[in-house]
Amino acid sequence: MQASPWRVIRHDKADGCWNMAVDEAIAQAVGQGEAPPTLRFYTWNPHAVSLGYLQRVPGGVDLEACRRHGIDLVRRITGGRAVLHAHELTYSVAIPSWHPWESLSVVELFAQISAGLIAGLERLGIAGNLGGSPVAAGNEIETGACFLQQQRPAILVRGRKLIGSAQRRWERSLLQHGSILVEFDSHLHQAVFPAWPRSDPARGVTCLSAILGKVMRTRELMAILGSAWCEACGVSGILGDLTPGERHVAQQLAGRKYGNLAWTYRR
Repeated sequence: MQASPWRVIRHDKADGCWNMAVDEAIAQAVGQGEAPPTLRFYTWNPHAVSLGYLQRVPGGVDLEACRRHGIDLVRRITGGRAVLHAHELTYSVAIPSWHPWESLSVVELFAQISAGLIAGLERLGIAGNLGGSPVAAGNEIETGACFLQQQRPAILVRGRKLIGSAQRRWERSLLQHGSILVEFDSHLHQAVFPAWPRSDPARGVTCLSAILGKVMRTRELMAILGSAWCEACGVSGILGDLTPGERHVAQQLAGRKYGNLAWTYRR
């Protein structure tokens, strides 16, 4: 029997509270059987820094610099380190607990979802690969910034990080989302992350515009990556949007949770 189609969502720019609320609302709906497995692409306006679920404030982030540059601060529901969402494309994947992929380990599922992302890069003429084995606990250098870490589940191109991801599992659903660098502003990263390298700020990092020699239109990039991801993962994707129920839950979460300083500064 053929598997049910996935929903593919392409959203325009939105602020950090709304973006994070929508991802959580989708994960809830998928887990309750009210929405199909979902692949979503979106961007951010204004720029924002998202902190990992367990990351302590300020988490290696210069909060005063964020205020000066008009950069929002939001806390994700997934783990990992801080990400600057500026000139990038974010993806998210939500599946229910009864989906076949739920039986995969964390490492296996990261690899499965990453295979679809790498296939998208291949369609752009870019050869990507998963980063190396994670650093043993207690041996990592704490920089606060996701894109200064090159271990799995990072996706690298010629040894430089292009995509960073994070994951969260609940009893009834799973959410993974991540950031794909479209352009790289070294000065802004240095301002936001005090530990960002000063002498060679682009060391270990790359972006699509540097690789391709041009800046692609966001909608075109979403279409190419989404089509390649579905094909590589063996699923059929149908363009869709939020249900009224998801939109209602997202509106509640955006105000009561992600727009609440008690959540943002919870650690």
